[in-house]
Amino acid sequence: MSTKIDVNSIIANMNQIITECSCQWKTPNHCSLTPTCKGWGCRFLTTPIDKLPTTDKEKAKLFSKVYREAKEKGVLECPHYRSLFIDEVLENIEKSNVIQQNMS
Repeated sequence: MSTKIDVNSIIANMNQIITECSCQWKTPNHCSLTPTCKGWGCRFLTTPIDKLPTTDKEKAKLFSKVYREAKEKGVLECPHYRSLFIDEVLENIEKSNVIQQNMS
């Protein structure tokens, strides 16, 4: 016996969760993945970084992956979320890559 997943119901539920979360927002720290990790700028975005991007093409691919997740989950509708958070993370990855290369 198979279980049919109602995708529209899941999306509606996620949108409700995002709306409730945005109403509870008091500071930017509210959106962090953990107290010490900002993540992608929203606690609901969980796209893993399987491999650190080193080329513009790899960065664009990772950006698209995270942006797609944000769109699918309704995060882009949150008034506190900016897709620039994704760019900031990618920029910080690039800076840490440069620092690691300089230390080698």
